[in-house]
Amino acid sequence: MAEHKCSECGGEMEEGFILDRSYGTRLVSSWVKGSPEPSFWLGLSVKGKEFRTVQTWRCVQCGFLKSYAVTEVDPPSNWEY
Repeated sequence: MAEHKCSECGGEMEEGFILDRSYGTRLVSSWVKGSPEPSFWLGLSVKGKEFRTVQTWRCVQCGFLKSYAVTEVDPPSNWEY
């Protein structure tokens, strides 16, 4: 695995993730391609959009966060649109 250095202070970066909590469940944040589109019932419409999991690194020295949307994932099921 490649070593990650902080672009702000040069410190060591450690891998983690941003936690999303929703209706009693815990999820990893997702990046969604395109602009947000309002949905009356769900807040935002994501139908037909590309999804990627968000991997986040934190500097152990200064706390700077850097995120990457690397792995493409399947969109949520239809009832979540």
